[in-house]
Amino acid sequence: MRAINPIIYKVDDGFAGFAAELPGATGQGKTVEETVEEILIAIKELAAEYRIRNVPVPWKVMTPVKPVKVVV
Repeated sequence: MRAINPIIYKVDDGFAGFAAELPGATGQGKTVEETVEEILIAIKELAAEYRIRNVPVPWKVMTPVKPVKVVV
């Protein structure tokens, strides 16, 4: 089991996002929860494909940080 840090953002018709730990694991949905579920499905599908090809899953190690305020 792995912990993921989904990055979710608002789009015109709902939400979109990706898993920072696995390139290509993306999702979108009408709600944040639906978007996270789509990302989890993508992770499972990608990991299965890597295993079928007998290639290591290219997990990235992420270090969550506290949000910072930026003045632009």
